[in-house]
Amino acid sequence: MKAWKQITLCCLVAAAGLLTGCKSSRGVTGKSPSAGSLNRTERVERVLAQAPQTECINAKMRFSLQLGDKDFSIGGNFRMKKDDVIQLSLVGFGIIEGGRIEFTRDSVLLVDRLHHQYISVAYNDVAFLRESQVDFYTLQALFWNELILPGLQHVTPAEARHFDVSREGDSVVLTGDGNRRLAYRFFTSLVTGLLERTEISSRSDYRLDWTYGDFVDLGGAKYPAQMRIELFGLRTSAVMTLSLNRIGTDSGWATRTQVSKRYERVDPAKLIDRLMKM
Repeated sequence: MKAWKQITLCCLVAAAGLLTGCKSSRGVTGKSPSAGSLNRTERVERVLAQAPQTECINAKMRFSLQLGDKDFSIGGNFRMKKDDVIQLSLVGFGIIEGGRIEFTRDSVLLVDRLHHQYISVAYNDVAFLRESQVDFYTLQALFWNELILPGLQHVTPAEARHFDVSREGDSVVLTGDGNRRLAYRFFTSLVTGLLERTEISSRSDYRLDWTYGDFVDLGGAKYPAQMRIELFGLRTSAVMTLSLNRIGTDSGWATRTQVSKRYERVDPAKLIDRLMKM
């Protein structure tokens, strides 16, 4: 039981750490050179055509975390409703929910049911997220395997002009218009057009790589059953993996988490401090 509590806490801490972002005061400029033989509009349209058009996606999941020399893993449920919510429930022994991570359009909710605590943070209250134009729609694009342009809810074929296209090995790389803090690169398969990796970086040493694999059929499109999220530039290396199975499109689930009045609201730093003392 103690080990399971540690796993749940570590997963919540990892999510809390993502809220603070990778701080950098330097802007991002420049793009990869375009490749004349690659049509940017066609490449963008091909990526967009692969994305599921369903309203909901849900699955059973295995959430794994490598934090420095520590490895943790826990089961759970993965649920999303387009333009509304992303939920990750951390479930021990297949029946007991120890924690929940919920992204809505306005805020992020982290619930620690084992210690009766929770964190609720609005995107606009986190300076780095606000200044970098990182919001719910940025996170939604990452979880839905979609392209990102800062400040836009969705990328459509009309936005193809905001991408430069180049080739790196077996990948066609779409470099999107970033902002003064972050740059976005999307690595797509030369053959299938699937989005296989999203790279978000600053001009400092911070970078997030979100890699997709094991694509399955879903609603006439493709969706990754494996996601690997790796953070570079931190003092402690961090790698999170989502392994999904029984992926479906059911909509019969509660889209909002009700937090008990008995739960204490805490600062993300408190959870991080607890982890460091383990």
